[in-house]
Amino acid sequence: MEVYILALIAIVLLLPLIYLIYLRFFSPPSPTTSSTTLKDREALVVKEIKPEDISGKVKPIDGNKLWSATADVEIEQGVKVKITEVKGVHVFVEEIK
Repeated sequence: MEVYILALIAIVLLLPLIYLIYLRFFSPPSPTTSSTTLKDREALVVKEIKPEDISGKVKPIDGNKLWSATADVEIEQGVKVKITEVKGVHVFVEEIK
């Protein structure tokens, strides 16, 4: 009986350590957003986009961050666009027709 209790205590104490080792060495990396992953993705305009003005905002369809955006033509809020180019934290978009 004592052996079972000691084994149970050892397991309970080792589980957090095993979990931390798993997180450190075996868990998949969290997804990142970069210029290579944004290009050619669809986004939704959340603030009107004007030519040569980076005050417009878009949110990638499968993302959760807002990006400053500009385009060659005005694009209204709520329109689906395609990200064509990324320069730093600003994106250039085209309306999807």
